[in-house]
Parts: sequence; C-alpha cells; structure tokens
Amino acid sequence: MIGTSVWYGHRPFKERFKKLIDLGFEYFEISMDFPFPEEGIEIEKIIKEFNIRPAFHAPIEILLASPRNEIFDASKNVLEKCLKFIEKFDPIYFNFHVSHLTPTFIFPEIRQKGLKNFEDAVKLLLSYSEEVGFEVCIENDMFFSEDFVFEGLKVTLDVGHLVIDSKRRGEDYKSTLKNFCKKYGKKILVSHLHDVDLESSLDHLPLGDGDLDLKLLKWFLERIKPKYISLEIFWKVPYKIFATDFELEKSLKVLKSFC
Repeated sequence: MIGTSVWYGHRPFKERFKKLIDLGFEYFEISMDFPFPEEGIEIEKIIKEFNIRPAFHAPIEILLASPRNEIFDASKNVLEKCLKFIEKFDPIYFNFHVSHLTPTFIFPEIRQKGLKNFEDAVKLLLSYSEEVGFEVCIENDMFFSEDFVFEGLKVTLDVGHLVIDSKRRGEDYKSTLKNFCKKYGKKILVSHLHDVDLESSLDHLPLGDGDLDLKLLKWFLERIKPKYISLEIFWKVPYKIFATDFELEKSLKVLKSFC
C-alpha cells in the first residue's frame, strides 16, 4: 500500500483526505505532534467519516530513551495518551523514533539507564499493539542503533534519513542501505520515501528532484518489498513546509514506476 503523511498543518482534514484519495493514495500516516491527541476531535470525525484504516506517527518531541526519569516519564505519559486515542481507529501501524538528546549517552552506564527506560516504553507499545491489533515500527534516524530493535518491534526504513546520516558519518549511502537491508530485511514493514539534496543535506524532497539514486531505490523496493510505503514530501526548502499537489502526484508516479 502507498500512503503519505497527514499532520496538523493539513487542516481542514476532510478536504485533505479527499484530495489525497483523488491523487491515488491508499492510506495516510497521521502525525501525532502537538496539539494531538488533546485536540483530535476533527481528525477523529474525518477518519470515521472516510471509513479508513490509518497509520500513526508518534510525536517527534517525546524522548523515549532519555536516561533522565523525569523526562522519560513525561514522554511515556504523552505516548500513552496517543495510544489510547489511536485504538479507536483499528490502526495499521504505529511508527516512532527513539530519541534522547543526552550528550552523556556515549557512556555505558548512562546508555544502560536510557535503554532500561526505552524497554519500559516498548512494553507499553507492544501491550497496546497486541490488544488492539496493529504493528509497532521503530524508524531509523541519527539516534537509531541495533540496541533499540527489541523483540516484537518492526522497522520503518526512512531512506532519506539513511542517506543523510551516511553522509554525516562519511559513508557511502549505497553500501549503508544494502547493509541495513541485509541486517533488518525481514523486520522492515514500512518505508518512508523522499529525495535528498546531498550538498545541503536537505531531505523530504519530491522523488526525482534530488540526488537519490533511483536505480538503488528500485533495487530496495524489489528486494525488500515493504508492505507499506509512505511518501514523506515536505520541508522542501527552508521555511516552505508544504509540498504542492503536483509534487506529490509526481512523486507517486515515480514510485509507481518501480512498484
């Protein structure tokens, strides 16, 4: 299934849902960034009106691997609010980042505290997923490592994040992608796709507008065959948040030429 992102800035949601369906998208990955879920009445009404099974993206600002208990406890409380909200909709999957923003995470004793808290969050996530019936996917980013891929979690491979992080580490992103697929192939349920500008390290560009090797993207899709693909096309240039409908449609056509 091919979907795309929906977030608070896409209101009114009824118009947005209709437009995306008309463009050919099969599902939506709804971002739970503030003020959701506290102000979720509109999105709840529209999801039910369109009778769709959405996916959800956890709030970016929660720090589920923070070793500082006060920060972790607050993050876990927000996470639980989100899970209680999404269980109303028979969701497909719940995607989240593992973050900490802790410079001392490099020290083993601090890392262990963060991993212990993260394990507590994973138990909460998997408890809800088993009860409600959705998958839980951890997404790669600059904080991602093998330590966080706990039993029961699926993986969301964000190709753009992988490319930018590879550049930051001085790696060849093509080799990094192949190694990632080799390590996590059976766990990769979802892929977030967008293009990247390597010179500026800008991602979330429309497919075909950046430096991503589309032949490699085709290889990845044929090799892994992720069940769900979400086009994350936004933040096209600094201070321009929205991609146009034309850019979304163009990216969808590029993607469908591979699938």
